[in-house]
Amino acid sequence: MRLSRVLLIILTLSTSLLAADSPFSGTWKFNPAKGHNTPPVPKSQTVTIAADKENFKFSSEGIDEKDQPFKGSYEAKFDGKDYPFTGDPTIDTVSLRRVNDHEIKITTKKAGKVVADLDVVVSKDGKTTMVNYTDKGEKGTSVYDKQ
Repeated sequence: MRLSRVLLIILTLSTSLLAADSPFSGTWKFNPAKGHNTPPVPKSQTVTIAADKENFKFSSEGIDEKDQPFKGSYEAKFDGKDYPFTGDPTIDTVSLRRVNDHEIKITTKKAGKVVADLDVVVSKDGKTTMVNYTDKGEKGTSVYDKQ
């Protein structure tokens, strides 16, 4: 579920109330052939993100390494405050901070304790998102392609 958390948060990247002009907004597909993912690695994952200058809405679904379906979602603002994360038993909150138009920092927590830190960057051409993460002390990189 580690990668699913990252992917959920990542595709945390990209609501009907939110404008589609953010480079994070859209549908993103996990590309396991790219990056350096730490196990367990999901077999597939699709993330949908709607973002504007203040809000970020994330939903994800896929198939984990044991062929089990998973889903997760959250809605947050770029204010560094904790917001509820649903669908992953190892995470209960997420917080976001905007670095610039193409980069955000994400922190996930369980019972107030940090589980993972993510640095999410959308490429200048808007076709790829790279998520560099530290999850339970392990570092990795996941890549998502815009659909």
